[in-house]
Amino acid sequence: MDTNNWRPIQGGEPTMDTTDWRTQFQHDWRQRVVNKIMDTLKKHLPFSGQEGLLELKKIAERFEEKIYSTATSQVLLYF
Repeated sequence: MDTNNWRPIQGGEPTMDTTDWRTQFQHDWRQRVVNKIMDTLKKHLPFSGQEGLLELKKIAERFEEKIYSTATSQVLLYF
């Protein structure tokens, strides 16, 4: 059982923190991260034309989603 979100109540049993820190991220903030990943991919991977650019965008979006969904805290997510 993942207990990363458990916090003890003063003098009581630990309870689950139901606030998911991921809900605090807005779409435009995540899109900026995807754009930064895209910039890096363009520097290091060959691509050709609009089709190649779209493929790089798909790669960047999948990478960001994987990191975002597996991060255990906001601090470890994007530094």
